[in-house]
Amino acid sequence: MRRIFLSSLLLMGAPLFASDAAKDLPKFSGSDYQKYWNDACARCHGANGSGRDNNGKPLPDNGFDFTDSRKANKKKDGDWIKITLDGKDKMPAFKDKMTPADVEKMIPIMRKFAAK
Repeated sequence: MRRIFLSSLLLMGAPLFASDAAKDLPKFSGSDYQKYWNDACARCHGANGSGRDNNGKPLPDNGFDFTDSRKANKKKDGDWIKITLDGKDKMPAFKDKMTPADVEKMIPIMRKFAAK
């Protein structure tokens, strides 16, 4: 019974960690989408979109690997907008940081990683 309670407590707390991480993310302002990628998104996805640092080591919260073109190209623009705004798994929601139009303008940055 104790294990079930502790497991439930941990599962209930998981969304809190994601929302705490989102508080540390900068709010998008302006029009420099590449800078915002570097300031906010690269923390988990890496500067090159692979979820790894410059030495190839996985980042602590390595996110979706945009360089995996097979997986990345299956996603439609609407999928990227929804995931970015609402969050998914370890990824925090950006709905308080960006507008849907801003996310849409970020999509070419995400897609360029899969094109290489």
